[in-house]
Amino acid sequence: MQYCAYCQKKFVIKMIVSLLDLKSKEIESGLHISKSVISRHLSGERDCPEIDIYIIEKLFGIKIKDYSING
Repeated sequence: MQYCAYCQKKFVIKMIVSLLDLKSKEIESGLHISKSVISRHLSGERDCPEIDIYIIEKLFGIKIKDYSING
């Protein structure tokens, strides 16, 4: 069975969040966004690149200063 790239991304993000034991409250306070946006992003209903960047920063222990989202 093959999975689409989006499904793979969703799986990887959930694994990283689980591995780091990140709670939605921590993401909420770190990014100053609502819990519903975080829930929708993690469930795959909505895309929010800021959450992905926050999770990557936590995973590698770095701070990404400048980034642009081309869409």
